[in-house]
Amino acid sequence: MDNQLIRNITLGIGGLILLLVIVLLLLLFLNDDGGDAAPSTATTSAETTTTAVETTTTAAETTTTGAETTTTVAETTTTTVALDPLILADDGIGGVGFGATPEVAIAYATAVLGPPDLDTGWIDGLSSPYGVCPEPEVRGVEWGTSAAGLGSAFTMLFTNGATTHAAPGTEHFFGYYYFGGTPALATVEGISYGSTNLELQTAIPSVVVDEDPFDPSAGAWVSNVDPTDQDLLWGFSTSVDPTGTLTTVNGGGTCGE
Repeated sequence: MDNQLIRNITLGIGGLILLLVIVLLLLLFLNDDGGDAAPSTATTSAETTTTAVETTTTAAETTTTGAETTTTVAETTTTTVALDPLILADDGIGGVGFGATPEVAIAYATAVLGPPDLDTGWIDGLSSPYGVCPEPEVRGVEWGTSAAGLGSAFTMLFTNGATTHAAPGTEHFFGYYYFGGTPALATVEGISYGSTNLELQTAIPSVVVDEDPFDPSAGAWVSNVDPTDQDLLWGFSTSVDPTGTLTTVNGGGTCGE
């Protein structure tokens, strides 16, 4: 290759290099002057602001006020209830009628008279100290001493046999005896041991006074002559005369000879 050709090639390369340098300088100049430069891509990380929600937990203030317990002791007032007096009646003893259970009748009499002096318990009705009583068993509960000093003043009789007041097998109050003395008892009209036949018949007009079938010199009286009705008052007196005095005041069917 001759020298002329080499020189031409060298010049060509040199011119090309110069042209490239000029182009690069031109591009740099345009960028500096805000020309039509390629848009700058800026990646901005989205600023994530995490705002912690402030949670205010207000503990409900529980004020436990102990309920003030006021213990009021109920004032116990003991009221003494006056018991009805033990009245000798044709249907019982005033507060307790025939047909009542032994527990009820005895409790009532005890509340008025105090504890009994004798309780026979249940014994044979056909061979009792009170005579022939309703079968199968009878029970006598006694208080005090009679006016004559022979036996008790007041006796309540119970049976588990049949009477007009209860069915067979039922323990119940069915009659009583009163022989005067202590305790002192009377009917609601005031008739008692020692009252006269006249006073008796005046107070209770239905009373009939006859001779005692076992002692003609004495009298026997009854307030109800109906043999089927065991609600009655009956007894004996010293005579059938108006001035004769009562020796017993009995109630109910009781027992016989």
